[in-house]
Amino acid sequence: MARFSLDGYRKQWPRVGGVLAMALGGVTALASGRMSKPQTLSAVNFGALLVHQYEEYQDPGWFPGQFNHGLFHSDSPRNYPLNTNGALCVNAAFGYPYYIAPVLFPKVRWLGLSPVLFGMAQAVGHGIIFPRLAGDKYSPGFLASALLHVPIGLTYIRAVQADRPLTKAEWAAAIAYTVAFAAVGVAGPNLVMHDKNSPYAFTAAQMGHHDTQAPAAATGEA
Repeated sequence: MARFSLDGYRKQWPRVGGVLAMALGGVTALASGRMSKPQTLSAVNFGALLVHQYEEYQDPGWFPGQFNHGLFHSDSPRNYPLNTNGALCVNAAFGYPYYIAPVLFPKVRWLGLSPVLFGMAQAVGHGIIFPRLAGDKYSPGFLASALLHVPIGLTYIRAVQADRPLTKAEWAAAIAYTVAFAAVGVAGPNLVMHDKNSPYAFTAAQMGHHDTQAPAAATGEA
């Protein structure tokens, strides 16, 4: 049996996430009778994240190219400013715990509200902001955001409100937590790990039509 390899996982984590989404769907279905509706929706929202990431990095998968070249006009778009190491850190190391936490602690309602708000904001980012700034007609991640995060998020809010209205303090805590996650879990790794000489380069497929860099110039493709 093959041993776990960080390098292998760095290359395959979107596919692994796709399998995890299927497993999560099955487990959630089996456990739904023992879970509250908000808790179940938080689990489904985590599954939506995995689908979202698969769309960004695998199929169609060219969000890294849009991010590096379209948004930041990088002259080394295969590995700068975002590289595969940073992408793994943002999406798995920070993203997974952020979405799993409300499943484990469903009574802390702002903890579940935060990823709901973040997911719905992704629909705005991928649907309007990213394509417009990058000069594209589409941004990988939009379909998952619009078809999954938005309806799941709205249903989650209605579900917790049915129990008792969300307080101003809960809304404030959720918004603050969302901003903190965006700063620490998304922007943070990009700032710490950006390196024009990074060997952790994206593939030509992950660049899409934003691939302006010769393949030979980008080593260690992932």
